[in-house]
Amino acid sequence: MGKRTLSSCLRQFGKLADRFIDSTKPREETLAEFRKLVDKANSDAIGNALATLFVKPYVSLPLTLEFTMEMEDDEPPEWVTRFDQTEGRILVQPLGVFDYIRRIRTVELTEEDYEDFIHCRYVSFLSEIGKLPDIHILFMLVLQRVAYMLEIAHLEKRGGIIEVAEGESYHTLLWAFKEVENFVRRTSGINIRAHYAISWYEAEWITGR
Repeated sequence: MGKRTLSSCLRQFGKLADRFIDSTKPREETLAEFRKLVDKANSDAIGNALATLFVKPYVSLPLTLEFTMEMEDDEPPEWVTRFDQTEGRILVQPLGVFDYIRRIRTVELTEEDYEDFIHCRYVSFLSEIGKLPDIHILFMLVLQRVAYMLEIAHLEKRGGIIEVAEGESYHTLLWAFKEVENFVRRTSGINIRAHYAISWYEAEWITGR
């Protein structure tokens, strides 16, 4: 068998996620295969590639990145990544990642969405980044966890008061998008906005309420 890579693991994760979400095979059977693949990926230190590219350049702490099949009531957890401070690990739930990808690729704005500028901006942005390949969205989700850890959406006001910016999820994901954009341009010479027809200009969304 050839050497397992991040890309090959991601393809296998995607196939298993489709099987689980579409219920094409018994869920327990699919979850058992998922757990085996996660164990193999972790034993081969596949997460090291993600950590090297998207964690270590930003965080000085000695962190590791691993995949996990933690579930909540037999369903993917609400989070797709989380930071385990005790163990010094960033955890990525691959089933949750692909469930997230599927959801943002089918998101549609409703009349209610337009009533709240912050929410409308976020949903509109999700619709745009859904055009990216699976692996780029995974990169963004890892970087978003880094953004939360760095508290890039925290604002310091007079008197040293710290507040979280409105639309924290949007700001952290936008930062992650820009970092992936720079990474792909630097490593592949590709402009992902042009290549995937992503129409997103932050300046248009700064105000509007």
